[in-house]
Amino acid sequence: MAAYKKAAIIVWQKLQNCVLLTNIAAQTKKSIVLKNKELVQKIQQTVPATGNRASELLDLTSALIAKILADGDSLAIQGFGTFEVKKKEERISVNPSTGSLWMIPPKYVASFKAGTTMKEKIKNYTVHEQ
Repeated sequence: MAAYKKAAIIVWQKLQNCVLLTNIAAQTKKSIVLKNKELVQKIQQTVPATGNRASELLDLTSALIAKILADGDSLAIQGFGTFEVKKKEERISVNPSTGSLWMIPPKYVASFKAGTTMKEKIKNYTVHEQ
């Protein structure tokens, strides 16, 4: 399992430097939505890995992050950011159509906060108007 953790960390480090992803993000204001298959292809282009191996690394990384969060811990990846679980308190909501009020129960949500290195990389991009 330790080898998989090390490989997952290497993938994350390579992804944050992936030229293809950063070029796409720099050219558009839209959200980029990648399917698992597309992300696996980006990993293959960045890290020498077969399709199966790249897919396994992505699945392992996702499962590792989910397990750490499910255990109530946070995960900080140096230069990338921090994943953590936050509790949203119970609150009142209003139905805009009817004006009726109801209580939204408390729940836990996954949260991500970009690290300083990631913020610096993003700050240095210029978005081209289309």
